[in-house]
Amino acid sequence: MQDKVSLFFFFPIMGKLLISSTYLMLILSCVESCFLLRSLYVIVPEIIPPGYQVAKVETVGCDLKSVQLTVKDPSFTIKSNGAVVALKSVSVGERGRIFSVSARDNSGLENKMEVHLVHSTILKRHRRGQGSLNGSRRRACFLIPPWHVVENDEGSYPKLIDRGSYSPDRRYWYFIEGEGVDTYPTGVFSMDTDTGALFLLKAVDREEFPAYNILMIVFDRHTNAELDEKAPLRVIVDDVNDNAPEFVGPLHFTVPEHCSAGTVVGVVSATDRDQIYTDHVKIKYTLVSGSDMFTIHPETGVITTTTNTLDRELKDNHVVTVKIQDMNGAPNGLFATSTATIALSDINDNPPTFMKSTYNVTVQEDESEKLLLRIPVQDKDLINTSNWMSKFVITKGNENGNFRIVTDPQTNEGLLYISKPLDYEKTNDVQLQITAQNVASLNGSSATWQSIPVNVNVKKVDAVRAGLGQQIGPSILTRDPLTRRALTSPHTPTTFSQLFSQSPGREQQTARSVSFGLLGIMTVLCLVVLLLLLFLVLAFFCLKKREKLQLYDSGDTGGIPLKSNTEAPEDSTAWE
Repeated sequence: MQDKVSLFFFFPIMGKLLISSTYLMLILSCVESCFLLRSLYVIVPEIIPPGYQVAKVETVGCDLKSVQLTVKDPSFTIKSNGAVVALKSVSVGERGRIFSVSARDNSGLENKMEVHLVHSTILKRHRRGQGSLNGSRRRACFLIPPWHVVENDEGSYPKLIDRGSYSPDRRYWYFIEGEGVDTYPTGVFSMDTDTGALFLLKAVDREEFPAYNILMIVFDRHTNAELDEKAPLRVIVDDVNDNAPEFVGPLHFTVPEHCSAGTVVGVVSATDRDQIYTDHVKIKYTLVSGSDMFTIHPETGVITTTTNTLDRELKDNHVVTVKIQDMNGAPNGLFATSTATIALSDINDNPPTFMKSTYNVTVQEDESEKLLLRIPVQDKDLINTSNWMSKFVITKGNENGNFRIVTDPQTNEGLLYISKPLDYEKTNDVQLQITAQNVASLNGSSATWQSIPVNVNVKKVDAVRAGLGQQIGPSILTRDPLTRRALTSPHTPTTFSQLFSQSPGREQQTARSVSFGLLGIMTVLCLVVLLLLLFLVLAFFCLKKREKLQLYDSGDTGGIPLKSNTEAPEDSTAWE
């Protein structure tokens, strides 16, 4: 079983103290024993304050309750979670400081690891000294090829990426920084400072971080001097097919009805987050439903029609199910489905049709600007469009311009008007032909505009008309017995006389209008005054107290006694 070690480092900059926290992992062997690295180099401040955490031991496959961890330096202690902490202020000399950590399991096996503390001032002094060494300074260059890790690996961690051992004579120790170490995303990689072995600490996602750029810093084990060149490390995350393709954009398309087969409806777009230029992103498009009228290109996603019988009046929307699958449609490919809506746009393939085959209407010969007829029509095309709006034309019978027809914008009916009076003596019956059209021309149909006949029956008018006066006079309207023309002078009352054709000789006299004038008004006022005076006189006589005489016969004298209305007994007088 491979050894597994997890190391974390923090390297400060800009003259601040170098603070390093190293995570050490105990390794569980195939016989369930825990092992430690042989040595570890840790960068610490020159003066380590009390409570400062130098390193942390994390166990993998070992039970902390059954493993005893001890540190061989009284200035440090190790906690139950594996953290090595300074108990007091510790000074790290120029030669550094070394102590050991041991781990003992239940079987009694013990492993030890040497911890080398190196403070930051020593490293700075060595860097300054390298500038004055000129050609005598030691140079080393590590050319390391990229490493590969698989994304979302479900194996146990930490996972060994490379065993290191760049220096067979163990003259160097190693330190890493960069992406996945001390910059985002942190805690992904660690390195064995003794051998340079690189470990992956947790699963990575290629779609979030496809590659990591790390710098490896190499130190001389004897002088703790940093080599002047940092070795670049690159870890590439290999893709697995863990992302199903996704639809991009709306799935709403429009195509004209009755379009020819092969007409392009639209394009279905999809994307895949996996590695480009691989089968993981090679998408195949298929139609799960709707293939009787449409088809889709398996590589481009272009939807086309397979028939020319699409009729909006029968079905204005078609819903098809689209499937996208990566791995070029292989059975192990990931897939997604969605519905696409294909709307049929209207063309003028339906002419307006009449509700009746013929119309009859009657008009008097002297009428004009009168609505004679409302002609309704039906149209199957899209309402309130130029394909639906009707336009009526009088194609026959209106040579003299006696009629006109317009369209009611609310009901789409034809409104037939008489615009000029007709003469019964010239024609008593008019045969019109009216054609119903649309504002738009017919398209995609062999049908033609429909026409219907309209029979107009002209009715004769037999009437006498006379002038209307403005004054009321005592004269009576007179007429010539032959011509029946009015013989009265102007400004006299007007009487309209009409003969009934059913009963010759009968006539109806109808006063049309009267205009009083000043004389008429005075006459009316005089009549009102006379009536008022008459009313006052009658009231006077009715209310005045009058004498009453009562006559009666006594029977023996033959006289008539008279009784005063005063009814006084002494005033009674008998007349003989």
